[in-house]
Amino acid sequence: AELLTIREVAPRLLILVPGIGSQAGDLATALDAGLDSSGGGLLINSSRSITYASTGADFATAAGTAAKSLRDQINAVRG
Repeated sequence: AELLTIREVAPRLLILVPGIGSQAGDLATALDAGLDSSGGGLLINSSRSITYASTGADFATAAGTAAKSLRDQINAVRG
């Protein structure tokens, strides 16, 4: 509800959205409420799930996979 209000007040503002990923924020709800009229306007922060994707030698691959997974989820909701 708050994000929708912010978007209504500031239709062209880039909005940082924290808490997606490990913090279990609802991506679809954030996108539905916050996307601007051109389908953008949000900067989705999911640093914890990417930063801690792995503690092993495969970190770069795991972090890349986590980032691409989030990107794919965002694009699926955007249509």
